[in-house]
Amino acid sequence: MTLRTLLCTLALLFTSLALSAQNAIDKVVDEYSSIGKSTFTSAVERDPQTRKVLKVVKVLQPTDITINKLRKAFLDEQGNGQFSIVTNEEEETMTLTVENLKENRVYMMQYRHRGATFNNGKVTIIIKYK
Repeated sequence: MTLRTLLCTLALLFTSLALSAQNAIDKVVDEYSSIGKSTFTSAVERDPQTRKVLKVVKVLQPTDITINKLRKAFLDEQGNGQFSIVTNEEEETMTLTVENLKENRVYMMQYRHRGATFNNGKVTIIIKYK
């Protein structure tokens, strides 16, 4: 195996790891948005001349349901990018940043917690294309 082949293989591996993060979290966000007890918004920014998509921002706010599955998706994907958790007495914020050759993705989840119950969540996904 040549060095070039090895580097290409490693690049594909890291890209697939980054894509798994977006797929797992995006899948749960799609599931929650279709349940009906949530608010989901999506905005697209385009280049005015080429109409090429530059950035997509998605926001999900589940209502009247716990967000345990969303929280688990974030925790499961923490190794696939830069991950941080900021906690205070009643609120937690998780942030995951995933970069690859085509795009940068930022996943952020804010929620309230009481013991093992997590609710009043908000998930923001920002996809910026290169």
